[in-house]
Amino acid sequence: MFRSSARKPEPVAVALPPAYLTVYAAEAGRHDPHLAPGLESLLPPGTRYELAAPPEPQREGTPLIPASSEFVVSLFLDPEQLDGIADKVLAARSGGRHNSLVIVINGRQFGALGRWLERRSSAGRLAGVHLMVARDVSDALAQLPRRLSPVVEDNLIRMPTSTEIDNPGYKSFYIFSPELHAVVARIRAFAKNGVSRAYLLGGPGSGKTSLAFYYFLVRNKGRFVSVNLAAENTGDKAAIKSLLCGHVSGAFPGAGGRTGAFSHARDGVCFLDEAHGVTGAVMETLMEALDNGQYLPFGASAKQSLDCALLFATNRSWEHLRNSVNIDEFTRLGAATISVPELHRREEDMIAVVAANLAKLGSRCTSWRAPEGLSEPAWQAIRDCRWHGNVRALTRVLEAAFVDSAMREDSRGLLELDDVRNGIALWEPADHHSHAVYASN
Repeated sequence: MFRSSARKPEPVAVALPPAYLTVYAAEAGRHDPHLAPGLESLLPPGTRYELAAPPEPQREGTPLIPASSEFVVSLFLDPEQLDGIADKVLAARSGGRHNSLVIVINGRQFGALGRWLERRSSAGRLAGVHLMVARDVSDALAQLPRRLSPVVEDNLIRMPTSTEIDNPGYKSFYIFSPELHAVVARIRAFAKNGVSRAYLLGGPGSGKTSLAFYYFLVRNKGRFVSVNLAAENTGDKAAIKSLLCGHVSGAFPGAGGRTGAFSHARDGVCFLDEAHGVTGAVMETLMEALDNGQYLPFGASAKQSLDCALLFATNRSWEHLRNSVNIDEFTRLGAATISVPELHRREEDMIAVVAANLAKLGSRCTSWRAPEGLSEPAWQAIRDCRWHGNVRALTRVLEAAFVDSAMREDSRGLLELDDVRNGIALWEPADHHSHAVYASN
């Protein structure tokens, strides 16, 4: 019987395409019965996912392998384990890609997340991150589609504690929400394309000063000079003119020379905060500078050119501004507008604010048991609050709730619902008369 001597061809190994989604989780999370079917339902056609254990700490001198997945998810891992995963994502992004990391925490992990965010911020290694709070795997899977979008912008504006005084301290303004990413992109486009007059509109505590400073960083010229018009406007035109335009020696009895805000900023940025006060003496002083790009220091005989950008900011609505002056004065402002979205629309930024504040407050405790997180009802109360006072109000509420929780002998190490409710009653009343006049978007 004839028998062929030809061998059967060896099977050819087929290389799998990179996973669309890689999920890092502890062993219990990887074996959760809801995880695999939930991830399958999220995948675009023709893509796959991977489940992985947390990576070991990177050994010094070992090459870092960039993340190949478009999206990487850290599922309830201790934030202390996040560096290796975040570094893989940053390595991929350094090649011009928009790989993104979704960090999912539970309510007990806020403080740990806050410490991680500050450490990464200080090292300049925070980018490409989404944030999420979930009860369990099923809750995380339900929320995950809202986070599966590329993070194009950085997550951070790192700025001095004081923008005009020599001070080694820095603070972090976190940018995680898509809504705030869009604002940052608009500001950067303004600064790069010669838009030198803009109005920042946003409620109290929404971050207008930090965003104005970001414009200054992108412009990369001169100095950043901030003037609070509500605090400085006395109705005295000479005083306002001296503040903004400066005055020469002898302009009035006993006067030495003074460099005004316009001159001090040089070709940088003059930030006019609380600019719903651009009326009366302030408007009279600004009119020539706004119209002709020049100004006359008080008592001087020669005009100077206005070289700095002017950024106005107000917590009032545009309608309030328009109705506060006559139309001739209003149109002289000639400013493009930038609307800063309210905190209640920016859940990811809210997570960062809560995490950063719990970490900061906890770092000061000596005899108290510092709360590390929030109970589920307490977090829900924060998510549902309107936050008319935005970040400033949320910070005050967290401080009040932190003290109440830390002083209880039966504290579980969490802010409870009553702690948050009491703080909201103190610092974020729902029916305050001033809410009607503030910008809202």
